[in-house]
Amino acid sequence: MDLPTAEIVCLGNELLIGVTTNTNATFIGEKITKLGIEVRRVTCIRDDLELAVEFFLELFERKPDIVIVSGGLGPTYDDIQLEVLSKATNIELVKNSKALKQIKDFYKLRALSLTEDRVKMAYLPANAIAFDNNIGSAPGCYFKHEEMNIYCLPGVPTEMKDIMNRHVIPQLKELNRSELFEKKFQIFGCAESQLAPFIKELKDEFENLYIKSHPAYKDKQGIVIHISGVGDEAKPQVKTAIKKLRECFEDNFTEARVMDFEE
Repeated sequence: MDLPTAEIVCLGNELLIGVTTNTNATFIGEKITKLGIEVRRVTCIRDDLELAVEFFLELFERKPDIVIVSGGLGPTYDDIQLEVLSKATNIELVKNSKALKQIKDFYKLRALSLTEDRVKMAYLPANAIAFDNNIGSAPGCYFKHEEMNIYCLPGVPTEMKDIMNRHVIPQLKELNRSELFEKKFQIFGCAESQLAPFIKELKDEFENLYIKSHPAYKDKQGIVIHISGVGDEAKPQVKTAIKKLRECFEDNFTEARVMDFEE
């Protein structure tokens, strides 16, 4: 089954110099993967107009179905996301009335003046649909370019999540109705390298499933086995694969404990 493909792009020098951890990419990647979308790349780019335009021109040649960009929608001089996309797509930026109203309301509520820099945030690609921002001042937006669906989000995590949850995810659900089905379990008392041959054998049998082992994160111990798939056949296949692998581990690693994974 061919899944819709996506690339996630995060703009901001702070992401590249270790000042800010890129939690946006993790959040976006997790959310859209659960919608049955295949994330092909995650990229961080400096706030450099020429460099970023060059990157997007290369990205558009790959023609992912979905492009989600975060960061660079604010009022400061280095907030260049939409300028970059305008140059890369050759789509003019125009003042969007819905975006402008949101910006005016945001600053009026705080008794702040509407400066030229703040009005700049209302200039969106000419064919864009504005997304209101319930947390901050910068609207997000959506537009299409050569059949690619492009989503522009703020870089502030709370603002990005707000627009993702209220606008982007509902729209992507309509775009792709085959959501992910996944199951996990955990095994204690053996090394990940011991499990590898059995996982590979199962992967050869279930080619359409994602089957992966990894050490438990945070303060947990043991190895987590993650099996997932997309489409009508995913649920029965995942359940069958889980059953086979658990039985295999229990038969071959008598000292090991196998149990359901708890988040």
